[in-house]
Amino acid sequence: AAALALSAKREEAARRLQRLVQKEIRGLGMEKAVFRVSLRREPGATGGLTAGESGWRITPRGVDQAEFLLSANPGEEPKPLTRVASGGELSRTMLGLKVILASADRTPSLVFDEVDAGIGGRIADVVGQTLRRTAAGRQVLCVTHLPQIAAYGHHHLLITKSVRDARTLTSGSPLDDRQRVEELARMLGGEHVTETARRHAKSLYAEARER
Repeated sequence: AAALALSAKREEAARRLQRLVQKEIRGLGMEKAVFRVSLRREPGATGGLTAGESGWRITPRGVDQAEFLLSANPGEEPKPLTRVASGGELSRTMLGLKVILASADRTPSLVFDEVDAGIGGRIADVVGQTLRRTAAGRQVLCVTHLPQIAAYGHHHLLITKSVRDARTLTSGSPLDDRQRVEELARMLGGEHVTETARRHAKSLYAEARER
């Protein structure tokens, strides 16, 4: 009876979660995405502990097996998230999930890579704001090539690669405010930083600090 009562609450929560997450990820640049929560049950073994008239198998977590489904493009049926999402789609879907579940999620550190894949401009700014909100009360690490996202970080590490003695080395250097503006300008304009790029970077950085 307890397993069936829990399952009913899960079905209600799944409907609410998929609606909220779908709204969130569409705002993150996946305008046509469809997000679903699938709850499956399996028949129990004869003589084992089961629930309901259909005899569903009971585990320590109840009778349900939950799976997240995603369709990123129109005309595609939602399929398991682990099999259909690209790196960027997966990162943005997880970001949307974390935003919705922020009050219940106790994960202390989150890492987002390729969250900027296939986006730019206004959507990049929205992703930056969302990452900043997600970082309230936890550590968020984000690998990005977009200045609109980098400007929202509380800290900025410049990652560089070099070859020494036939070995590739990766290093990370923390940037102060002046260095951050210079790096944002480089991200905006390329290796040869112009004064126009610097002015744009200063404006971008100042606006991100105010939000």
